[in-house]
Amino acid sequence: MTLKQLEVFVAVAEYLSFSKGAEKACITQSTASQHIHALEDELEIRLFDRSRSGVFLTEAGTLFLEHSLKIIKECSNSLSAIRRFRGMENVVLKVGASSIPGTCLIPAMLGDYLKVCPKVCLDVIQGDSTSIQQQLLNGQIELGLVGGHVDDERLQSVPIGQDNIICVAPPTIMEKIGNNLTPVELCQIPLVAREDGSGTQQAVHKALFSAGVKKEKLRTTAVLGSSEAVRRAVMNGTGCAFMSNLAVAKDLEDGTLAVLTILGLEISRNFYAVKRSGRELSPAAAAFWLLMTQDVYNS
Repeated sequence: MTLKQLEVFVAVAEYLSFSKGAEKACITQSTASQHIHALEDELEIRLFDRSRSGVFLTEAGTLFLEHSLKIIKECSNSLSAIRRFRGMENVVLKVGASSIPGTCLIPAMLGDYLKVCPKVCLDVIQGDSTSIQQQLLNGQIELGLVGGHVDDERLQSVPIGQDNIICVAPPTIMEKIGNNLTPVELCQIPLVAREDGSGTQQAVHKALFSAGVKKEKLRTTAVLGSSEAVRRAVMNGTGCAFMSNLAVAKDLEDGTLAVLTILGLEISRNFYAVKRSGRELSPAAAAFWLLMTQDVYNS
C-alpha cells in the first residue's frame, strides 16, 4: 500500500468516477484502475461496486475512506512540519547550559541568534556540567554549553572561551583574615562550594590538589546548586567561595565583594560547546552552534 494509491482511492471516492478521480490525481484512467485493484487485492475486499449506473463505495470502502483521509492529512501535516523545521519556523531548540554559560554567555549571544533565527524559541535548561553532558547523551537537549572538560568519545566539544576562577569574600570577612592566604591557611576558613558536578568546582579541586590541598581538608560549610546561590551566601557572610570572575564582576566593581588571594594559586578553565558525536544537527541547532563557535565569543 502506497500513499499514491490512497490518494487515487480518495479522488475516485470523492467523484465516484474513475475518469474524474484519475484526472484529479493527474494519471490516466487505466492507471487509476490499477491502483484501486492493487488496493483491493492487498485488502482482500472490494472498495467500490461498479455497475452501468455508476461507481459506489462499498461498506468496506466507506470505512477505508475515513481512515485514508486521516492518513493523507497526517502525511500533509508531517511535510508541513518538516518544511517549518527546515525553515526554522515555530521550532523549539533545547540547549543545556551550566551555571556561568547559562547566565553570562547565552544572554550575550541571544540577540545575534534571534536575528538569524527570529522564529525559533530557545529553551535553555540549566544544570551542572556533568548533568548537561548526560542530558545530551540521553537526547533531552540538542546542544550544551559547559564549564568542565568533556572526556567522552560520544560527545564532541569545542572550546569557546576562557574563565578565571577567583576566591571572593565580603569585606567583613576580609577584615578578619586579611587579603592573602597560603593554601594551608585556606583550609582554616569557612567555604561555600558548588556541587562536585560543577565545572567550577572541578577546576578548583584540581588546582588545589596540584597545590597540595585535598578537598577533604577544606572547611566546607555549605554546598549549593548554583553560582547565584553561592554568591548570595557569601554576601550574607556565610564564608568565602571560589567563583567565576564573570559571576561576581559587578560585586567586585562596587566593593560588595573582594578578591582573596591564595598564594601560588591561579585557576582558569575553558567553556565548551558540546554536541553528540556523529549526529546531524537541526537547522536551528546548526545556526546556534556556528554562532557559539565563532571567534567573537572566544574571548
